[in-house]
Amino acid sequence: MKIKSNAAPQELNSPFYQKNQEFCQTFEKFVASKNGLVKGKFNAWSYLIYGKITANYDWDLKYKRAIYSSTGSIFSLLYRNEVVLTLAEWICNDIDTNDTSFFIRKKKFLDRLNPKFSQAKNHKYVITSKGKSSIFASQIIQILAPLFESEEIFKIRLKNGKLIIELRSETAHLDVLDELLLV
Repeated sequence: MKIKSNAAPQELNSPFYQKNQEFCQTFEKFVASKNGLVKGKFNAWSYLIYGKITANYDWDLKYKRAIYSSTGSIFSLLYRNEVVLTLAEWICNDIDTNDTSFFIRKKKFLDRLNPKFSQAKNHKYVITSKGKSSIFASQIIQILAPLFESEEIFKIRLKNGKLIIELRSETAHLDVLDELLLV
């Protein structure tokens, strides 16, 4: 496996370690099936893995899971908080979009006061765009529709020929990524 473990020996039997190892193996197999490159590290508490796939466009992939805890303050003795961050970032470079750009993200409370944002079809997101709507952008939005419905899309930006899709999800969504590779 090219994604390496940096776990302590006592972590190896942890169900969290095994879950992260399985996630990394699945990702590595997917990228290998596309003749891509992969690297990264994982343990029971986190993983940080990268992939690069060349299809119709070059795609740079990043998956990160980390558990942050509040330690070192007096309040951490009273309230032990752990925050889990699980994200995926899919970046596609050198897209010819005829000067089209757009930005979609989850709606915030004050967005209704900002005239530059319009409401997306899914009322939980806002969108701002410049230029004509391209076929490429329409295809991307259509492929990502299930992730909008499940609210796992964090934000999407298409600007200067670079598409960045950020997810907040425990799932790799390799089926959706597979569809994006065909665009």
